[in-house]
Amino acid sequence: MKKILVILSLFVMAGCSSSSVKETKTESSEVKTVTEAPVAKKEEPKAPVVEEPARPVIPATPSQYAELNEAIKSQSDEKIYQAATHILTQSPNDTKALNALAMYHYKRGRFDLCRYLLNKAIAASPKMAELYSNLGIVQLAQGERREAIKSFRKALDINNDEAVAASNLGAIYVQEKDYGKAQVVLETAYKRGVRDSRVLNNFAIALTAHRKFDRAEDLYKTILKDNANNKETLYNYATLLVDHMGKYQEGLDLINRLKFVGGPADTRNKIIALENKAKAGLK
Repeated sequence: MKKILVILSLFVMAGCSSSSVKETKTESSEVKTVTEAPVAKKEEPKAPVVEEPARPVIPATPSQYAELNEAIKSQSDEKIYQAATHILTQSPNDTKALNALAMYHYKRGRFDLCRYLLNKAIAASPKMAELYSNLGIVQLAQGERREAIKSFRKALDINNDEAVAASNLGAIYVQEKDYGKAQVVLETAYKRGVRDSRVLNNFAIALTAHRKFDRAEDLYKTILKDNANNKETLYNYATLLVDHMGKYQEGLDLINRLKFVGGPADTRNKIIALENKAKAGLK
């Protein structure tokens, strides 16, 4: 079970603290001395420790996996929880069930618990790329950006077609304006069939930075077919048309739509400048 995007994911456990104990002085100032050696107490015989026999691990049956797969497919959280816990009562280290249960808790903001389950799954299956992708999402949710990058890279080292890791890593690279790396990993996500608007938008930004304007335009058009009022796409597409392609009238049409729906945060002055440039280009 995957969590695909965390565009700028994914566990919180309460800690315990002990209170300090203040020392108190006795009212007497006499110094007490030991006059007799303490008598050693006879140790009571200890009962022999009886170890419980290890519980046999029963592999999940095909029908149990089918139940879990159907729950994941239907995105039914409660069914996912029931199917995963059912498997784990028999096979505590089942990777698929641990991963599914981890992401169930991720959705509920239980990041520490999610992280524990993912690390347990990784210990059982250290070559499963999806686990590192999901771990990276949790690390992003907990503000561990550098660690998340490491996890996404690890996922891609194991499987260079891992779309979740590529999508999220690409988003980070775009934010850092490292468009070369962004283009490479987002190309992977695109080839693996990811069509989320945020991924396509990031991919178009990276392509624009490398002067691949026609392809970037195609991506923006694809996004707007499904969501004609996508603010980020309208703004970025208008910028592409006016600043890079000299298509001033088309850019101005997009700017008028953008002014109607409202632009992304902190872009008002940029939109005005873009509009003036487009109008000047038409004269």
